Amino acid sequence: MFGSDLYVALVLGVTLSLIFSEKTGVVPAGLIVPGYLALVFDQWEIMLVILVISVVTYLIVTHGLSRWVILYGRRKFAAMMVTGICLKLLLDLVYPVMPFEIFEFQGIGIIVPGLIANTIQRQGMPLTLGSTLLLSGLTFGLMNVYYLF
Repeated sequence: MFGSDLYVALVLGVTLSLIFSEKTGVVPAGLIVPGYLALVFDQWEIMLVILVISVVTYLIVTHGLSRWVILYGRRKFAAMMVTGICLKLLLDLVYPVMPFEIFEFQGIGIIVPGLIANTIQRQGMPLTLGSTLLLSGLTFGLMNVYYLF
């Protein structure tokens, strides 16, 4: 994968996310998330790890951290982001082996679990994960059409 593929995937993902959220009122876990997940959509292990980290982040912040700290608004968003980043870094320490293609956009990927967890907290798990996976699949399909030309 090259840098231009990343840009095209992110632009397609943001565009589809905007259209989808305007038409349905459901936000797919942040605007950049479907574009990022489309880049790893054919690698189910990475998708699964991202989704598991997102759900664990949501559970830690919502059912764990919020019992001791008052979290709302920006503070809750920051807690989701920091927890997601910490879990991703811990996973990288425990399991550092990663496909070569993933290193190019690892910086973006570190914020994705926090974004997904924050949207799960606002919309619920079925809507967030369903819309995110749907738009990631559409973006992945459009990227494959883009590769044909």
